[in-house]
Amino acid sequence: MNKTAIRIGDSIRNIAYKPNEIISGIVVAGSVDLTEYTMSVQPADDGAPITGINLNAITGSSDGVILVPADGSNVVVGCVDGPGEWVLLRASELVKVIVTIGAVTLNMDGSTIQLQNSDVVLQMTDSLFKLNTPGESFYNLLKDLINYIAALTVPTAAGTSGVPVNVASFNALLPRLDHLLTA
Repeated sequence: MNKTAIRIGDSIRNIAYKPNEIISGIVVAGSVDLTEYTMSVQPADDGAPITGINLNAITGSSDGVILVPADGSNVVVGCVDGPGEWVLLRASELVKVIVTIGAVTLNMDGSTIQLQNSDVVLQMTDSLFKLNTPGESFYNLLKDLINYIAALTVPTAAGTSGVPVNVASFNALLPRLDHLLTA
């Protein structure tokens, strides 16, 4: 037997033992499960809905990229690891993306970006910014700093000084802080 015939035979055996299939369809409304990272799809050929389609391309791990399609969006799914092992390949509309590598997670939707590394959180919305560590909030730290400066008194030879003459300027910073940061 020549090399070409052997490769053809091997390819046919591969297809027979590991069938691959790619189909298009529509995400079944309410079927996205963000605890199991799965969804159901109604195939374009009006066949029975396919359930348990993986949103994470990495099996058996919480690491990876999870694409969360909108209900009713057009998707392409593939059965690439043998029968019943479906995974999302493409979507017409996403509502959320989650990227996890070890202890670091990036979570995005239409209005918020959150980056978390263990207990340290950085979050941004269209109007606010948040930075927290396990023991401290950046917002609370700045707010306390402004309040302490506004209440600052200094001992002098004639006794304790009064509060700073520009205390109103420091107090004016507090509402501005509320427009920029959140606790």
